[in-house]
Amino acid sequence: MPVFNRYFGVKPGPDAPKLDRLLWFRGYYLKNFPLYVVLLPFLLLAFPQPLGVIILAASFAPWLLGFIRLNVEIRRER
Repeated sequence: MPVFNRYFGVKPGPDAPKLDRLLWFRGYYLKNFPLYVVLLPFLLLAFPQPLGVIILAASFAPWLLGFIRLNVEIRRER
């Protein structure tokens, strides 16, 4: 757990304000983004072209939609 806290920061507790929890989670999303950027080209190389693009879209779409939804929630809280 100390490595997790060092990289992502200490997660706010359940009694913390909702905005603090949402901002921490947005940081969690953004710190995982470089992993997608590095792994997705390898995914495209591992699969044939049409299938690789479909898998790429299917793996990136939930991340993007979740990030957009999280930002909308942060905007509402502010």
